[in-house]
Amino acid sequence: MKLKKWLLLTMIGVFTMGLTACSNDDLNFELHDMSDYGIEGDHRFYYVTMYEALQLREDESFDGILYFGFPGCPWCQAAIPVIHEASQQTGVAIFYVSRAHALREGEWNDWDAEMAWWLDEQIDMQWHDFTDQGGTYRPNIFVPQIIHLRDGVVVNAHRNTVDSHEIAEDDDGEFYVPELTTAEWDELLAVYIDIFSECSEADICS
Repeated sequence: MKLKKWLLLTMIGVFTMGLTACSNDDLNFELHDMSDYGIEGDHRFYYVTMYEALQLREDESFDGILYFGFPGCPWCQAAIPVIHEASQQTGVAIFYVSRAHALREGEWNDWDAEMAWWLDEQIDMQWHDFTDQGGTYRPNIFVPQIIHLRDGVVVNAHRNTVDSHEIAEDDDGEFYVPELTTAEWDELLAVYIDIFSECSEADICS
């Protein structure tokens, strides 16, 4: 009887440690396939569903970086390599929350809207997305966007790239998003490193 009780307490203790340690392995998030961004090999991008992101928002022990974006976004294509470099330099994990349009339906769309409303309360979103549901406006999660989430609060955030990185027009009159210049890359990298360096929990952020 004592042995069974000891085994039960041991199992409870191990389970509790798994919850409180909150490292990347304990959170059971898998590395995200970043090949659509040209990133292969070692990286620290972990795939997180919008529902899981909402759960992390409620977890007061979480101190980490959430990224909102999707491969079809040219601004995301420009930002991700810089985020990757900042992550490699600081050792910070990036919890990737995809906003691919194919996913934004049913429950996912409800979770997307809930996150957008919450972010609007946390930071000044500035822009809103028009919906035909009652002819009202609602907040939208614009991408690429990085937030530092700690104890259920957004302590820092950055959206888009840098101010000088603007849409360009080619000789045929077609508009496109150019690659970052060296100066723009360095400016954006400094922004990300500054945000990532604020992470205080090494077992979560490394």
